[in-house]
Amino acid sequence: MRPFYLSKNQCGYYRVTFVNPVTGWRSVAKSTHTKDQYQAMMIATTWLNEGKPEERINSRNFENSAKTPVTNNLKSMVAGLSDNELEQLAELLSKKLGNNVSVPKADSVAATAPELSSSMPVSLTVSSPVQTAISEQTQTLEKTSQTSFSPTQKKRRIVVVKKSSVEKTVPAKTWETSGEKIPLCDFLDNFWDYDNSPFIERTLAYGHSMSRKHAFNQRSFVRNYWRPYWGDDTCIEDLTKPELDDFFFYLYQEVGLKGETVNKVINSCSRATRWLFDNKRIKENPMLGVERFKPDTLVRGIPTESEVRELLNLDWENQTAFLAFKIAAFCGLRAGEISGLRVCDLDVDSDIIHVRHSFSETDGLKTTKNKDTRDLPIDHQTILQLMSHARTNPEYGDMSFVFYQPQNPSKAYYPGYYNDIFYLALDKIGIHEAERKDRNIVFHSLRHFCATLLAQRTDLKTVQTILGHRTIAMSAHYSDHETIEKFNNVRTIMSDAWEKLLSA
Repeated sequence: MRPFYLSKNQCGYYRVTFVNPVTGWRSVAKSTHTKDQYQAMMIATTWLNEGKPEERINSRNFENSAKTPVTNNLKSMVAGLSDNELEQLAELLSKKLGNNVSVPKADSVAATAPELSSSMPVSLTVSSPVQTAISEQTQTLEKTSQTSFSPTQKKRRIVVVKKSSVEKTVPAKTWETSGEKIPLCDFLDNFWDYDNSPFIERTLAYGHSMSRKHAFNQRSFVRNYWRPYWGDDTCIEDLTKPELDDFFFYLYQEVGLKGETVNKVINSCSRATRWLFDNKRIKENPMLGVERFKPDTLVRGIPTESEVRELLNLDWENQTAFLAFKIAAFCGLRAGEISGLRVCDLDVDSDIIHVRHSFSETDGLKTTKNKDTRDLPIDHQTILQLMSHARTNPEYGDMSFVFYQPQNPSKAYYPGYYNDIFYLALDKIGIHEAERKDRNIVFHSLRHFCATLLAQRTDLKTVQTILGHRTIAMSAHYSDHETIEKFNNVRTIMSDAWEKLLSA
């Protein structure tokens, strides 16, 4: 069995996993913070022989801590001393403290042991105030260990044990009530665990929105960026603002993340530390005052009317892709809402689509983005096409999906599929990748196109109803695009104005 294994994380850095030769249990992977395999192998070998460092390898304190010898545990050191060595140690302590320190012989201790009460600790004869305090604390701990405690008292006892530098005996995941320092990455990973997080459980109980997809994304930030950089040993209480600023700038400068993405990484931790601070589990919030980056998002582009006509006349790869494009451009449905359409949502007699659900890869069928339902009129030909396509589902029924996966008919297409197939269609009409990225056209652009087209023909209140926006301001944002028709209207108005001026 190999003593350890090396693997790469998503950033290309090697991490090492140690294997217990007796039980075969594998440890949590620890980053070596190097992309060189040979160097990572050397670091792993050093850790195997000497133990993992207390500081993370990229810490500012690591260099200093590596130069400082690690102090052995006094208890284990004294236990290994012989009688002669103990006498020598007592003489040295006497010279150091200026007092008489006597060590009882092993034979005398054994002879008098039966006469001693089990509750009376054996201590050194000390006259120094410092030694007296140590003796009293030892007696207190020994008496404490023989007393039965209530749960609250046991909690306090753990705090005393920590303050007296006794070895930790509490499992790592009980930091919330033990008074121990809180491991940064383990806590963040558990904080965004949708099924087990107390924070998410209470958020949902209070009636607030929290999707499984959002929690999954936040957890991904922890595993992709926080853990590879900070490792497993860093605690939240040890974080400092300068170190955090260095980390976020590293993500922006070295990793190449956009400012908006770095802000999401910040949010994945700041929400957790704020929750800890509000619940009085940490004295200070280390994320308070962390500066966010300027979002560098591009303005959403939309296809022109002529390009939409070309797409309508295009020979699409399959009927699913064509119908998804059609109802996105004409009805303004979101990608998730298209996947969430079921047979019971199609009213063929009234030519109406009931938009009741959305669908995502992580959450499955869920409510719409704003938890509202809306009814949209649609032309008879399109709704017949939708129903005809739905009937090709081998599991066709009232609850079956219209846009089903051929390999798994009980599930709908993931929303990301429409982006991929839309890009292929754009490429066929001459809008290649470079131009598409420059214009920032994606599948969601069709929703913006629909909003713009409707806003030029009706009021924003109607646009808001059709698109399912909570506010008119959002509908105005979606419809704020220039179109050829709008430009021609402006041309006509200006021409009429000049004509009237010149003819006056």
